[in-house]
Amino acid sequence: MKPIKLLLISAAILMMNSAYAVQYKFVATDKSIYTKMCVLAGNNEQQALKRIIRRHQDSVRLLANSTLCNDMSLANFARNYDANMTFDYLKKYTYNLDKTPKITIDDIVTRATEDKSAEEIILVYVGQ
Repeated sequence: MKPIKLLLISAAILMMNSAYAVQYKFVATDKSIYTKMCVLAGNNEQQALKRIIRRHQDSVRLLANSTLCNDMSLANFARNYDANMTFDYLKKYTYNLDKTPKITIDDIVTRATEDKSAEEIILVYVGQ
């Protein structure tokens, strides 16, 4: 009887934690390459971000440090929005720089009405 109670309590705790998950959705408001890099970094799209960086004429280290999203480097921005794959890729190229931000981000909170779960979706519009 005790194992069943323990199992039910554990399942209830796991369901409560997953019911309050936050998901970030980044939307580009312009077509600049830097905005695309911020959106890809925030959306955890590592392969697409690597492709854009390789096609750019500057080095990965220069882009990782000179592209600022919400006054943060690309790696710090990815870490801030739980984009772990892009953070792991960019952190080896990143060092702290004091530069003025070129990209601003506005957080707009919306609730998912179609999805009956209590998952919260936060739309983040990215642009210059």
